[in-house]
Amino acid sequence: MTAPRYRKFNTYLREVVGEKVYRVGLGGGFTCPNRDGSKGEDGCTFCNPESSEPLGYVAGTPIREQLAAGTEYVRWRHGAEKYIAYFSDYTSTYAEVETLAALCREAIAFPGVVGLTLSTRPDCLSREILDLLDRLGRETMLWVELGLQSAHDRSLERINRHHTVAASRDAIARLRARDVAVCAHVILGLPGETAEDMMATAGFLAETRVDGVKIHNLHVVEGTALAGEYRNGHYAPLELDEYVDLVVRFLERLPPEVIVQRITGEAPRRLTVAPSWSVNKLAVGNAIERELEHRDTWQGRGLGASLQDVHAPLRAAT
Repeated sequence: MTAPRYRKFNTYLREVVGEKVYRVGLGGGFTCPNRDGSKGEDGCTFCNPESSEPLGYVAGTPIREQLAAGTEYVRWRHGAEKYIAYFSDYTSTYAEVETLAALCREAIAFPGVVGLTLSTRPDCLSREILDLLDRLGRETMLWVELGLQSAHDRSLERINRHHTVAASRDAIARLRARDVAVCAHVILGLPGETAEDMMATAGFLAETRVDGVKIHNLHVVEGTALAGEYRNGHYAPLELDEYVDLVVRFLERLPPEVIVQRITGEAPRRLTVAPSWSVNKLAVGNAIERELEHRDTWQGRGLGASLQDVHAPLRAAT
């Protein structure tokens, strides 16, 4: 087996924990300022909250019960005994501090949980929330996932994000000042973006020194404004070969120390409108890895990094 050509999250977790670690998705009953009327009511044009709900989630189920079911499944499916509690629904820092603190502490107290991940927006990090994240980061391995999506304000406006690139930059800086590990979500294939625009987003991640990245293809999901655009002929998703090319070029522009937590995105098959290739995560990942091999390239090569730099040990995100 050849050495990986980008820094994989699974490898990083094995280095930090000493064994394989799997995320267990949790629903905290959160909402979003882009849906509750604070900033908007319709959400992002690509977003159907049902597509990101944890497997088998039932609203109102206590965190401990969710973890019991989730860890049992992961143990059966993957043989793992260590877990990351992953609050993935809506905007998980958009809550009262006391409420969020109780949910997080219940999660990290569960047997086998070695880390915590919170998925949120750049504009939902109050000083009080940051103080809480600072404390949590001293208790467990903590990651905060920020939905940046793009480094271009025109794109953020086009997809109805209701936050700016400046807000993204500020959120990253404030989290880094608290020594909280930041994973940026970005989307390739946004309406109106060129390949150069997407590479500029990679440059933004390098400049702001995020710790990790999740790269998603823009896929069309039922129940979204984007689905209407697609059916009306106003949006065409990337073809697989286009996406593979963009991801390879994107990785070349990321510093070798950035941990790549995802290289493709998918929704449940029953909700996916297009592209059809997006539902096969394994096939997409394999295609990207084959192309990296074919081009004899790797993460950070465009910045002058060597393949050895991709495999150099990192400081744990704690």
